[in-house]
Amino acid sequence: KFVRFVNLMINDVTYLMDESLSELSQIAAIQHEMESPEWQNQPMQHRREREGTLRGLERHASGYVTLGRSTVDMLMIFTAETKEPFMVPEIVDKLAAMLDYNLDALVGPRCQNLKVKDREKYRFDPRKLLSDILQIYLNLSGQSEFVRAVANDGRSYRKELFERAAGIARHRVLKTDDEIEQLRIFVVKVEEMKATIEAEEDLGEVPDEYLGKSLRPGS
Repeated sequence: KFVRFVNLMINDVTYLMDESLSELSQIAAIQHEMESPEWQNQPMQHRREREGTLRGLERHASGYVTLGRSTVDMLMIFTAETKEPFMVPEIVDKLAAMLDYNLDALVGPRCQNLKVKDREKYRFDPRKLLSDILQIYLNLSGQSEFVRAVANDGRSYRKELFERAAGIARHRVLKTDDEIEQLRIFVVKVEEMKATIEAEEDLGEVPDEYLGKSLRPGS
């Protein structure tokens, strides 16, 4: 039952984070458009439509951000207390992919899309969110299944994201020096596992003529 609960919680985090970051990105784009010199030259109808869209996004964004932050907090607390339910095959890959995707959103090139005015209005605290996500990585960094799942994530995982996140965490004092070193060691493990996985894929299936007679089917 707890594994099923964990699965639902990760689904919630994935949905809420995706919605909140998407809406913040759209808000930032409209704010940028409204501040541009070309805004006053746009037709009145267009400006009214964009202003209406902005108000709708603003109504939803703070709710999504608040719920997303609380579910990330809950995930951080649970992973600090217990590891095993998060390491089962149907959970660990999904968890790693979700964390990597959101780390990319917060410190990768897409983070420029989240520069909204009046972040407090939307209850958006990117530093706190980054700190919590890094803490989940740290909570699970000693689990070999999690290391492999992160290494297997070909969509969002990149070593450079962790290096940038560690730099921000150090500069903003989000993590201690020991925690940043622990994060560095985790990335080393992931890179080693990634190399192992790639070597296994390159090796592929051993041709039958190279198998010893005792290993051939029917021997």
